[in-house]
Amino acid sequence: MIEILAASVIWLFALTIYLLVRKLRKPKPVDGIKLQKIHLMRLGPFSGQSNSFKGKSVIFMMLLSTLSYADVSITTLSNWYIGDLSEDSLLITKGEANSIFGFHIARPYCISEEPVLMLKTKVQFSDGDRINALIKVDKNKPKPLRLKKEYGFEDKENGQYATWWAMKDFPSFDKASHIQVDFKATTPLKDFSIDLAGIQEVQYHAQQICQSGHVLRAAGKQVKI
Repeated sequence: MIEILAASVIWLFALTIYLLVRKLRKPKPVDGIKLQKIHLMRLGPFSGQSNSFKGKSVIFMMLLSTLSYADVSITTLSNWYIGDLSEDSLLITKGEANSIFGFHIARPYCISEEPVLMLKTKVQFSDGDRINALIKVDKNKPKPLRLKKEYGFEDKENGQYATWWAMKDFPSFDKASHIQVDFKATTPLKDFSIDLAGIQEVQYHAQQICQSGHVLRAAGKQVKI
């Protein structure tokens, strides 16, 4: 149990660095929101139009005032982790030591975006490598999934490589409770599954934290690259 917790902490720290690097490389928007870039992960509860959890979140929102000058680090009852990525962005993840599903929410729009899979492998991939897989959401039919490797590092202690894969052309996770990802026999990645129960609730709560106006992380605690 201690090993899993330690591995999770390492994964989350490394993911924070990866997403910060990616954010710094992005050009700042000039013409506002471009509708053509909005994809399935930005619909439903991600859009801020859902009222399904408002009645259950009154107490939760009352507690947000305690986050004004504190780092955000919350583990929900569904075992989702909500953590500060920077002063204006959040990281939301769920999984185990060898496979994690994640996405983040950033100001000013507070839209959940850029889903990623964090996987461990004994083979070193190059940044930009692409692989194909099949993904099954709940009891739906499997659909093609394209993954692009964007970041990774060597885990010398375990003789493996931790790799981050951006998910391309993915199905909707809006109301998912479980996903199964299967790779081809020639792909040096292991099949895995992740329980996504509670994803709608964690989306809503993370969005409310993002929109609250509170400082999510003290400026002095930014990760230095």
